[in-house]
Amino acid sequence: MNLYAHLSELPAAEATAFRALVTRLRALPQHEPSPLLTSRILAAVADERAHPTLDVQPETRNQKPETQKPRLWYWAAAGLAACLLAVLTLFDRPADPTAADPTVWLAASQEADGSWQPAHHGGDPAYRPALTALAALALARDPADRFSADVRRACDALAALQTPDGAFGGTGRVRAYNHALATYALAALAPQDGPAAAALERAVAYSRANQSVEGGWDYEPGSEGNAAMTSWQVQALAAAAAKGIGQANIPLRKGLVWLRGAARDDGGVAYHRGSPSRSEGLAALTAHTLMTSGQAFEGLPALGRRLTVNLTARDDAADCYRDYAKVMAFESAGDTARAETVRDGMQLRRQAGAQDPWEPIGGTLYTCAFTALARK
Repeated sequence: MNLYAHLSELPAAEATAFRALVTRLRALPQHEPSPLLTSRILAAVADERAHPTLDVQPETRNQKPETQKPRLWYWAAAGLAACLLAVLTLFDRPADPTAADPTVWLAASQEADGSWQPAHHGGDPAYRPALTALAALALARDPADRFSADVRRACDALAALQTPDGAFGGTGRVRAYNHALATYALAALAPQDGPAAAALERAVAYSRANQSVEGGWDYEPGSEGNAAMTSWQVQALAAAAAKGIGQANIPLRKGLVWLRGAARDDGGVAYHRGSPSRSEGLAALTAHTLMTSGQAFEGLPALGRRLTVNLTARDDAADCYRDYAKVMAFESAGDTARAETVRDGMQLRRQAGAQDPWEPIGGTLYTCAFTALARK
């Protein structure tokens, strides 16, 4: 339960008092509750149920036996302990698992089948393939290569999650997002043989079959494409082409042409070509894609660098997706100073417990994966 999401339902005075309480709780020294506290409370409740105290004779039913008083105090103490445990759990947002080493937390959160389950970390279970892909990509960036076995298990899990048509589950927006990220992860991480390699071939075929005539990809059929989904698909196809998958080349070129047309004269990127909306995260993702996936095509890396010039390095609100895209864009452009500024701001906001707008969709897995992907 995310209590912060319900503040808007409270009267202004109560919401202010609630925030003040949380601020005071955060300021207290953090202490780990005894690992046996929960089990002791539950054991006491079970014992209470097994030994009821209201076993009195009919003639004394209206009296209050003295033996009930200690029991009532016991229940009160148990209730207070349970409430204290809940407060420690619900309000301890600064103890962010990404603060120390996000890759260690991700590795520890991997499921037995090699995937990651968003539902276990506050996210939507429909995005299991996408979150598995992001977590695997994050582990693969570890400079010490501590998680190679976990990455291989993740690739096998993605192959198992693939549907017969080559996609990765869901419908509409969910299906498009799952497919783009899962294909990218397989293209970047899968070995050259085995089930994951075969899954990548099928995934690329699905991407090619679902590309619009204009060269883009979107969440729903009938659209010529949107810049975000097209950027992820282009990155996936570029990685697949680098692995020698020949069928990736034609849709890759068409996708890059589409992205080039989405860049505007004012330095922004149109979500749908011709739209006036402006998003720094979208511009950063597109710039990074043009500079990396389009590096073999004349003019595209230079266009990506021009888009990067217009990006800011400092932001007030948390947004792990935007920050990741900016770090990648600045690094691709060789602007390591601004990339470091974005990383610093991202880390400070996470340590302060700032709530990320993507948490309701991907939960801690999403924010943790993008935090890890944005690290050096």
